[in-house]
Amino acid sequence: MSNLKQIGYFALAILAVKGFGFILLPITTRFLEKSEFGELNFLVTMSALCSLIVSLGLPELLLKQQYSSFREKMALFRDSLVLTIGFSAVFLIGCLLFSEQIISLLPAQISVLDFRLLVVNLCFASVLSIPFTYYRLFGYAQKYCFYSIAHAVMQTCLTITLLVLGFNVTGVMASGVACTFIIMCLTLNDMSSALKVSYSRFSWRIKKSQTIFLTSIIASGLFVYAGNGAENWFIVAQFNESVLASYYVAAQFAIITSFTFEPIRLWWFAKRFSLIKENKSLYQRYAITSLNAGLAMCILMSLLAPIALNSVLPSDYHEKDSWLILLIIVVAIRHHSDIVNIGCYMHKNGVFVSIINFLTALLGLSLLYFLVPNQGVEGAILALIIMQSFKLVCLYSVSQYFEPLQLNFAALIPSWLALGSMVLITLEFNELSFAKWIVCFCYFVGLSFQYKTLLKQVMKSLVKGHQYAQLL
Repeated sequence: MSNLKQIGYFALAILAVKGFGFILLPITTRFLEKSEFGELNFLVTMSALCSLIVSLGLPELLLKQQYSSFREKMALFRDSLVLTIGFSAVFLIGCLLFSEQIISLLPAQISVLDFRLLVVNLCFASVLSIPFTYYRLFGYAQKYCFYSIAHAVMQTCLTITLLVLGFNVTGVMASGVACTFIIMCLTLNDMSSALKVSYSRFSWRIKKSQTIFLTSIIASGLFVYAGNGAENWFIVAQFNESVLASYYVAAQFAIITSFTFEPIRLWWFAKRFSLIKENKSLYQRYAITSLNAGLAMCILMSLLAPIALNSVLPSDYHEKDSWLILLIIVVAIRHHSDIVNIGCYMHKNGVFVSIINFLTALLGLSLLYFLVPNQGVEGAILALIIMQSFKLVCLYSVSQYFEPLQLNFAALIPSWLALGSMVLITLEFNELSFAKWIVCFCYFVGLSFQYKTLLKQVMKSLVKGHQYAQLL
C-alpha cells in the first residue's frame, strides 16, 4: 500500500474517532450538569496520566525496533503483549483494593464506581495498543481504520443510550469499558496467528538496554503530562469542576487542530527512523512540509473552532475565544517539538528526552503554582506557552547536536505571520471577525503557490487512481 493511501486510511480513522468524540461533546454537555461534566473531564485527565504508566512505553519500543525478520519482530510483539497483560493485572488489582484511599487524595469529587470503571478501561486499552501498533508498523492501515471506526461507533451509540437512560457519568465510563473490551478481543484474535512464535526459537526479546529505553519513555511521558495535563489539576483545585468543564471544552476544540494532522503524524512516526537513514535530504524536506501542514491547520482552526464552539455547545460554555486561540498556539508549538526532534530518540537510549521533559515539567509546575492562583485559567495557558517554547528550544538544540539537519525554517515564516495575525485579531479586535477570513484566504492562496509542485503531484496521483478505477 502506498504512503498516500496509508495516510488516507489513518485520516479516515482519526476523522471518525475524533468526529464521534466531538458529536458526543454537545450531547454530554446537555445531559450532564456542568459539575458532572467537569468530573468526567477530570476522569479523562486521570486516564491520560495512568495510561502512560500502564502501557509501559511498549508501543514506542515496537515502532523503534529494527529486527530484520518478521518472526523476530513478532517475538517482540509476543513479549510486549505478555508484559502488558501481566502489568495491567497487577495495576488493576492494586487500584481496586485501594480505590477509596486513592480517591481521597484527588482534588475533584468522583465516585468509587466511576474510578474503578476507569481503571478497568485503562487496562483493556493498554492491551489494545499492542495490536494497533502492529497494524501501524506493518502497514495494515485498513484494519487500523476498521477497528478504530468500529470502536468509535459502538462507544458513541452505547454512551448516548446510557445517558438517555439516566446513568450520567457512570454510563459514559461503562460504555468505554464494554467497547474497549470487545475491540481488544477482536484485534487480538485477528493477530493471534502472527503471535505464534515459540520461545524455543526466539527467547525473551525485551533486554536490559530496551528496559532503559522503556523507562525513559515512561518518565518522559509523565514529565510531558506534568506540563500538559497537570493544569487541569491546578484549575480544579483552585476553582471547581465547573470552571474545569469550561477550560476542558476550550482545550478540546483547540485539540481538534492537532487531530487534523494526526494522520500525517501516525505515518511519519512509524517511518521517520528508517527514512533518516535512507534519505536524509528527503527527511528534511518532509519535516518542513509537515510543520507547514500543521501550521496551516492551526490557522484554519483559529478561524473555525470558535464558531463551532459557540454554535454547538450550551450558552454556559460560550465566549471562550481567547482561551481557544491561545491553546491553539500551544498545539502549534508542540507540533514543532514532535517534528524537529529525532536525534534525542536515536542516541543515548532517549535519555535526553527524559531530561528535557523533566526540566520542562519543573518549569511548568512552578509556573502553574504561581500563575493559576494569580491569573486563573489565563495564567495556566500562559504557563503552557512558556514551557512548550522552552521544551522546543531544548529538544531542537540537543537533536541538532546528535543528528545535525539542515531545515529550511524560512519556509515557515508566512505561516507564523498568518497565525500571529489571527491571534492578534482575536485578542484585541474580536469584533473584526471578517478580518480573520481575509487573513485566512490570503494565506492559503500564498501556501498553494509555495507548494504548487507538491499539489500537482498529488492531483496527478488522484487523477491516475481515478482512471484505473474507471477501468475496473
